[in-house]
Amino acid sequence: MRTKVMNTDITRYSPSLEVGLSNEEVNKRKEQGLVNKTILVVGKSYWEILRTDVLSFFNILLFTIAGFMIYANVADGNPHTKWYNGIFFVGVLIANIIIGLYQDLKAKHLMKKMKLVSTKEVKVLRNKQLISINPEEIVLDDIISFSAGEQIVSDSIIKEGTVTVNESLLTGESDNIVKTVGDLIYSGTYIVSGKCLAQVDKVGKENYVETLAVKAKAFKRNPSHILKSLKRLFRVLGGIIIFFSLVIVITYACLGKFSSREGFISIIAPIGGQLVAMIPAGLSLLTSVALASGVVSLFRKRANVQDLYSIEMLARTDVLCTDKTGTITDGTMNVKEVITLGEMSQEEISQIMSKICEENPDSNVTSLALKTYFNLPTKKLEIEKFLAFTSENKYSAATFKTGVTYVFGAYEFMNLSNKKETIKIAEEYLKKGYRVLTIAKGTGNIKKNKYEGELKAIGLIIIQDHIKEDAKATFEWFRNNHVEIKVISGDNAITVSEIAKEAGVENAERYISLEGMSLEEVAEVADKYTVFGRVTPEQKEALVIALHNAKKTVAMTGDGVNDILALKRADCSIAMDSGSQAAKNVSHIVLMDNNFSTMPSIVAEGRRVINNLQRTGSLFLTKTVFAIIMSAIFWVVSLFNRYITYPFTTNNLIVWETLGIGMSAFFVALEPNSAPIDKGFLSHILKRAIPGAIAIIFATLMCYFLYMLQSNGLGYTGVGDLGFDILHNKAGRFGATGMAVMVYSFLSFVILYMTCAPLTKYRLAIVIGAPSIAVIAYLIAIFTSPEKNILDLNFNKITDENLFAATIIVISVGVIAIFVNAFIPILKGLKKNDQNQ
Repeated sequence: MRTKVMNTDITRYSPSLEVGLSNEEVNKRKEQGLVNKTILVVGKSYWEILRTDVLSFFNILLFTIAGFMIYANVADGNPHTKWYNGIFFVGVLIANIIIGLYQDLKAKHLMKKMKLVSTKEVKVLRNKQLISINPEEIVLDDIISFSAGEQIVSDSIIKEGTVTVNESLLTGESDNIVKTVGDLIYSGTYIVSGKCLAQVDKVGKENYVETLAVKAKAFKRNPSHILKSLKRLFRVLGGIIIFFSLVIVITYACLGKFSSREGFISIIAPIGGQLVAMIPAGLSLLTSVALASGVVSLFRKRANVQDLYSIEMLARTDVLCTDKTGTITDGTMNVKEVITLGEMSQEEISQIMSKICEENPDSNVTSLALKTYFNLPTKKLEIEKFLAFTSENKYSAATFKTGVTYVFGAYEFMNLSNKKETIKIAEEYLKKGYRVLTIAKGTGNIKKNKYEGELKAIGLIIIQDHIKEDAKATFEWFRNNHVEIKVISGDNAITVSEIAKEAGVENAERYISLEGMSLEEVAEVADKYTVFGRVTPEQKEALVIALHNAKKTVAMTGDGVNDILALKRADCSIAMDSGSQAAKNVSHIVLMDNNFSTMPSIVAEGRRVINNLQRTGSLFLTKTVFAIIMSAIFWVVSLFNRYITYPFTTNNLIVWETLGIGMSAFFVALEPNSAPIDKGFLSHILKRAIPGAIAIIFATLMCYFLYMLQSNGLGYTGVGDLGFDILHNKAGRFGATGMAVMVYSFLSFVILYMTCAPLTKYRLAIVIGAPSIAVIAYLIAIFTSPEKNILDLNFNKITDENLFAATIIVISVGVIAIFVNAFIPILKGLKKNDQNQ
């Protein structure tokens, strides 16, 4: 026989069950590449990780600036100058790199671990000998021996024997399935009981479970909103910085700054001050640190976060897809009652069922519930032939020595003479959320793994799933926090709907069975129903895709191989620690205690992180907008007065960067905040940043304007002399740049106050604490010699004639208050949003 394997026309072998394949046949299969091995490209390469996290444009730019600043400090010949002066920003840069490398390397490691078949050795029949080999050495048409407890390593067809297989990781159904001669057994599943010889039907990437893995590895999730926003922002800033770099270099070249070594050294500090201030490196670091703090907090809640940015997607979730078992119910069942249909008494049915349960080898939760309930003595009853439950039949059967056969299972798959009556009674219980199993009586025979003949239902067994005690409170939290629930299950849709309704799932009465539906049909009903029954792995994925297309942010919980396609498609995927390794490896978050009731606190934690990031992100962009506009202004001025260049060095920004932004933003980001997320991350922070930046720019320029107005009283002899003093605080006077640094540092705390409003006790401590530390820093700077002043300002020998500084501060505060009032419409909207948060 010939067949298509891996898109190649292949002659199939039919090895005997005594000999197996010969060495010649095995070698030929190896030459054809028909071995049970897959080669997968996993995630980013190491070069891509290095290029992304270390060799990015901003990283290279900042390292270059740091290198030039070290050169300038070493080459200026001043014994008091330290080589590290002005390069404090490198600490932020290195922290960003370390966090990025850690996350990408961890993700690569997890993807490598996503192995669905974990067996180390398997027994194969070759040349009349049963030998043990590595699963990757199996070839197409090999004869494999499987026994209880072993994992199936390749899709195979049973040639001899009968086994019970656990396919729950593939199908999501808890029942074990009996497989016999001619049945297909799938790789990744387990033999629960029995022995068999099976011929390999698929190898390598052709195995069903591997096709799921390949799809999961190949699909790339969309990056988080924050990550996309930051990338878009950094691309724009990159273009601006490149433009300014070229303009500044050309301008300085025209001014002759590159004509001497001293001139070159003198412009490094202002160039560095401009470019470094334009880069919001701290925003990227705060994002990473805030998300990392969320990871630590979630770990305390027994949730292992495997991707930093998944916290954001979890916080933005407005649809949560989940299964019935393990979330709504705890996985245990009990028999509620036995309904007789007239022909036999309840005690007689219990006797029959006790004997069937005694004979049944299955140990799934349904079988355990039946064995617990039906445990009467059965010495007088003897079974002549037993047919175990199979996924195809959906029933088991037993022929007793009396000649009567009893069939037990789903009534839909039985040829019942009283089917209408049975269905009518059964549906009453299905609508109450119970599982209904039918026991029927007949005189037909068990042939070829099926019962042949008519049956009459004699009783119904009502089985109840146990709903978790905390299920109602959990779903009530999601309902109150505007998160829609979708219950996706392999069980009967009516039953799942009733259980979901009892657990408090909103709109649980809207249910549908997906059995037999195409993926296109599934997509059409995804947003119309709450409960979905009889769902396949591909249909789960189709549901998630359809919800995405409906502009939903989707979180998905799962624990089996059958869930990995949907888990990989979801914006945030959550796996149970008791689930398959494959499901855990493709998931963002693993619930280590398998407790779904912790999900509300996990979502709330995500919202805390993202809300606070959106609140504080404007602090960083205020400085960036300030630096860009000020650079443009001073560049234009320098065209008319060669003595005036950009006045601020990197050290001038220390107070603003560390106290007005960095430390304050970090502590604000730790505050509890579980309000729904505003989806416009970038627009949200820009609405705050631009008004604040313009206000600070206006007040800062006032310092230079007022200083120039009083220049005649300070004994200046020319424009060049004035320009030098404005920038460099000539003769130890408290010049305009010193005043400007004081003003914009002070106003950064006004912006901080606006960001924190309305104040809580926690935010009040931040608003008071940060400027208090700043005052101490400036007092230290005032009494420190210029050579040792880390703020890079000359504050010594302040003269009475410079008492105008106080006037400037008062005027600046008034100006900023007036300017901010111009943005009241914007600020009212932001304040209202903050109060909601």
